[in-house]
Amino acid sequence: MVNSSECLMIAKTCKSNTSTGKVIYTVESPDSIMYLGKKDILFNQLIACEKLIGYAKDNSDQEVIRSEISELKLILDLVS
Repeated sequence: MVNSSECLMIAKTCKSNTSTGKVIYTVESPDSIMYLGKKDILFNQLIACEKLIGYAKDNSDQEVIRSEISELKLILDLVS
């Protein structure tokens, strides 16, 4: 797995007209993700979300991010 300081993704919140929002991910270096497994990708998403929560501007963003973190932790537990 990748160290938290070596996170390969950036998480951002995105709001749409039909929902409260969601978290989207951008890969910093597309070449590096080709060699990662599903578990490593999920782990990088989790790290990116944990970094993002510190920058959340309002409660709705925080709720969306916390929900995403919970889902990622659950999926990681199932994949392990």
